[in-house]
Amino acid sequence: MKMENNINSLMISEKDSVAVALEELNEGDAAKYKVSDEIREIKIVQNVPIYHKFVIVDVKEGDFVYKYGQVIGKATQDIKIGQHLHTHNITGIREMLGD
Repeated sequence: MKMENNINSLMISEKDSVAVALEELNEGDAAKYKVSDEIREIKIVQNVPIYHKFVIVDVKEGDFVYKYGQVIGKATQDIKIGQHLHTHNITGIREMLGD
């Protein structure tokens, strides 16, 4: 499903380090998301399943990761712009809190 204005990803807060894919994104695709009134675009470097997260800024190992303006976890390795973000490269907030 193609979105209006070719927006295919969702970012809620300007603090966010990730966006959510609204459709399957493959390596080489352009991910487009809106920040305030500006449409931004990055290149996907790793396949991202629909409704999964990808990084929109370079994240270093140990950095907090933000989604919807909230910390969702901590990077367990360096993650480059356009990479898929999932349990293989982030410790979730529940694990950080000991739940």
